[in-house]
Amino acid sequence: MNRNLISWLVVAGVFSFAVGCGGGSAGDSDAEDGFGGEDAANTGGEDGATGGEDASSGGNGAGANAGGDGAGASTGGNGAGAGASTGGSDPGNSGGGGGSSPPVTVDCTHVGSGTDYQVGPGKAYENIGDVPFESLVAGDTVRIFHRAEPYREKMMIAGVGTADQPVRVCGVAGPNGELPVIDGNGATTRPQMDFPFNGHQPRGLIIIGHAHDRPYEEQPSHIVVEGLELTGASPENTFTDKSGAATTYGPAAAGIFVQRGDDITVRGCAIHENNNGIFMGTGSGVDATRRVLIEANHIYLNGSLTDFFEHNVYNEVEGITYQFNHFGRPRAGANGVVNGANIKDRSAGTVIRYNWIEDGGHLIDLVEAQEAKAATLAMPSFHESFVYGNVLVRNGTQDGSMVHYGGDSGTVSDYRKGTLRFYQNTVVVKNAGAAAYDRPAVFELSTNDEHLEATNNIFFSTQAGTELSPIVMLGRRDGVTSGIATFTTNWVSPGWTPWDQTPGTETQNVATAAGLPSPIGGTDPGFTNAASDDYTLKSGAPVIGVGTDLASSIPPDLAVTLQYAAPQHAVPRAAESPATLGAMGAP
Repeated sequence: MNRNLISWLVVAGVFSFAVGCGGGSAGDSDAEDGFGGEDAANTGGEDGATGGEDASSGGNGAGANAGGDGAGASTGGNGAGAGASTGGSDPGNSGGGGGSSPPVTVDCTHVGSGTDYQVGPGKAYENIGDVPFESLVAGDTVRIFHRAEPYREKMMIAGVGTADQPVRVCGVAGPNGELPVIDGNGATTRPQMDFPFNGHQPRGLIIIGHAHDRPYEEQPSHIVVEGLELTGASPENTFTDKSGAATTYGPAAAGIFVQRGDDITVRGCAIHENNNGIFMGTGSGVDATRRVLIEANHIYLNGSLTDFFEHNVYNEVEGITYQFNHFGRPRAGANGVVNGANIKDRSAGTVIRYNWIEDGGHLIDLVEAQEAKAATLAMPSFHESFVYGNVLVRNGTQDGSMVHYGGDSGTVSDYRKGTLRFYQNTVVVKNAGAAAYDRPAVFELSTNDEHLEATNNIFFSTQAGTELSPIVMLGRRDGVTSGIATFTTNWVSPGWTPWDQTPGTETQNVATAAGLPSPIGGTDPGFTNAASDDYTLKSGAPVIGVGTDLASSIPPDLAVTLQYAAPQHAVPRAAESPATLGAMGAP
């Protein structure tokens, strides 16, 4: 394991706000999903990379869901959130972020040494397109003030900031905490904006990348986007491009598309009803994207209306941390089925912690490298991913796994071939009303080169599984159940099986699942109010203080020190020995 963990700067601010935003192989992808083939016609050789309704329910207490589309956000400060560049080296498994304490607020006050660009009614710049985005430099802040009507304008950000002087684009909330809304439907484009190539314009509402007319080696860096509501970057919508032509968004369009860059932070945003919420596609070397922090956002209802190639977030970078986010249900297709994944990730150095993640073809889909594999396949951090302190909720008994680890292209040599470390999470399957032969799966490991270490988790279902409708720990792909899994000190509801053993649905099994059945379990792990999605613990809960010590197997930077709290933030979690199981600490 690479121990050269990146440290990140998180500066607390003083302004808090509310976010005023209104199966089986689903979620799997190949070149059609936006990586690989699609961009070839648009990049001219430079950019080898990237070429329904929210089902979330409300709740009480720190462990409750963020309460639907109108949920609030208490988010990070005004720092860049990123450390020094490490070039092409392995970013390590701190991913893109960290800091030992959660962010508190988004403060859109201009604090840099550069220019304060104020946008909005009565400001120096009435429209986003009046700002010279093509000229932004370190220390500049673009402050977009809330107004009653959405801004229908696109942005291209290519500035080179520093850790202390980032390039910032941030929202100043309205009197009731309303975020400024940037709507891609009918958006206009500043003619002077310098995109990587003009063919990238349909790729996003906000695009971060290399300006075409700047030196090729110049890397956009230390860029922060925070406190904005982003919607409408989707193929059913059109925009006016920089030449004045009406243009349709591409199938891989995103609320935020990153073509390349270092030290990118997306914080405190509401991102919804785009084909991809966030899409960070990357190549290797100078075309790579490195050290990304995605924190305290509400990301929901993104995804394709017609296929399963687009997702709430879809990223391939070198070093990424997802923390304190509420990932609501992705957008459903015309048939009402959610096809895309919630988090789809091809990155090295992936850390997913302290999030609320609800539904999707897969809730978490960690698969093989594509455009970046020349660099990332050799990185130890590509072969070890960390998922901890999250609440994962499956509403219903949709076929397909909640967490997929390995690959989906069939090019097995590029698969993860490593270990998924999955610890102190709370996994909930709402399986009331399950029919015979409904068999939702928690994990899917693509081959026996993929390993799972699942420790100190709570696996809870609203009703016990049965012989004909079990909940399966290891799911199948194409009739085969694979993977080497070890389950240590987990609380498990009744009726959960190691793999599918349903009579009449025989599956070839080459997997192993040590530690099952779990010696710890029952019908009630001691949640405060599971019916209201409050998965904090009551005093005396049977999961308190019964866990396994992880200090010898988990780096200190990746120890559980916080717990998710609605909306979109985290609170400290007291150190315990023995540990308490699940995503929430003892009361």
